Amino acid sequence: MTAKLIANLHVRDYDTFKSVFDELQTARQEHGAIGHRLHRGLDDPNKVIVVTEYRDADDARRFVQSTELKEAQQRAGVDAPGDFSLCEEIEARAY
Repeated sequence: MTAKLIANLHVRDYDTFKSVFDELQTARQEHGAIGHRLHRGLDDPNKVIVVTEYRDADDARRFVQSTELKEAQQRAGVDAPGDFSLCEEIEARAY
């Protein structure tokens, strides 16, 4: 089973966030990430939702608690503590 880590964030500047997010790819992979999807709010482009897929839930938990993530959030301009949720996908359909 893979685990999905959903991060709801608000950033000061999306472009700054995106640059740091891209730099953090290696750290995500080292913590077991195997892919991600990135979303922006339609009404507030500085509202960001990141869905990252991990090999297992423990890998995702370790990443959320990592020093790399905390430092990256500061550099990326995350202006409030992020809301992180861990879940498993139970169904996906394309229409």
